[in-house]
Amino acid sequence: MTTQSKTPLPAAAADTSPERIQMSLRLRFNPIRNLTPDQLTQQLESFRLGFFRNIALTWDAMERRDSRLATVAPKRKKSVARHGWDILTTENSPAAEQQKQALEYFYNNLTATTALEPNESGGLSLLMRQMMDAVGKRYAVHEIVWQPGPQGLTAKFIFCPLWWFEGTQGRLRFLLNEMSLFGQPMEPWGWLVTVGDGIMEACSVAYVFKHLPLKDWLGYSEKFGFPGLLGKTDAAKDSPEWEAMVEALGNFSNDWAAVMGRSSEIQFVELKNTGATPFQPLVDMMNEEMTRLWRGGDLGTSSKANAIGATLQENEGDILEQDDAQLIGETLTAQVSRFVLQYYFGDAPQLAYLKIRTAEKQNTDQEIKVDQFLLNSGAPLAIKDTLERYNRPQPDAAESLLKAPITPTTKNI
Repeated sequence: MTTQSKTPLPAAAADTSPERIQMSLRLRFNPIRNLTPDQLTQQLESFRLGFFRNIALTWDAMERRDSRLATVAPKRKKSVARHGWDILTTENSPAAEQQKQALEYFYNNLTATTALEPNESGGLSLLMRQMMDAVGKRYAVHEIVWQPGPQGLTAKFIFCPLWWFEGTQGRLRFLLNEMSLFGQPMEPWGWLVTVGDGIMEACSVAYVFKHLPLKDWLGYSEKFGFPGLLGKTDAAKDSPEWEAMVEALGNFSNDWAAVMGRSSEIQFVELKNTGATPFQPLVDMMNEEMTRLWRGGDLGTSSKANAIGATLQENEGDILEQDDAQLIGETLTAQVSRFVLQYYFGDAPQLAYLKIRTAEKQNTDQEIKVDQFLLNSGAPLAIKDTLERYNRPQPDAAESLLKAPITPTTKNI
């Protein structure tokens, strides 16, 4: 783009220096070791007051350590970026085409990385996956480093951890260091803040109620997973024969063994199963709850039993994917695309926008039949709306266009 800039670029907004990153890494701790319901309640209450550090570290550890969360959360985050994107226009005009070109260059050339893991880098797909962290943690924050160049404007997006921010005054504020309680205001157009559902608040409750019985289950297995030993002998207590029996039992087991008088023999002592333990049902229930929160349904159990259940859960997943795509598209339009267009075109009306594609679930054959019926009936169909409905972008003015083959005509001889 050669249009002259009409909007100044914001300065760098955050301290993402190596010193800040090193300090943040050194002060990290394991927040889920021996986590109790009371501790989690305190962290959740602090989160509602705007202090994010403890619960953000806890949620981050849960997503990485819990096998169910480590499965369902990445699937939800990745699904929004797998179908691609388009830049669409609201009208067919030279001004709209210019705006489209500006946005296409910007989104095709942006870079995304992570403050605490600079080796992670990518483009718009990575940016969208990072923005999806807001679905779990309520907020996902990127510092925007604008990068003008001879070919046009683009930017670098640095994904910052949530514990670098606080929200005690409603709007997020950036904490200057790890020891700060209150931060400084965040410069407009210098940050990308995505706000999602924050389902980790409910998932963390399920996590605790899953891992408490899981620990008890492991303790139960350690204690009763192997039979005990009961030695019987007629020897007097503390006699050489008695001590020999004790030594013999010790050679078999050091943890669960006993000696009593009678004929010399060794028996296995097994705990009789008097009923189903409550551990597995609780663990399974919490796993299902976390799956439903992230994916809209427990795809591993009831859906396999009947087609109706699978169809309902598939519909729930479609709703979440469409909503996620709309969230990402609207957030980028409001906080990024508008600044890009202002940079080039000042206060001109916005005529181009970013659309995140979703899986095509419509009945294409039925749509085509309806469109054909409307055309044959003389009903007007807008080219732009029709192309958007079939997830086809409007071609550029200079592009070569496909043409329908010419049907040969039959001549009478």
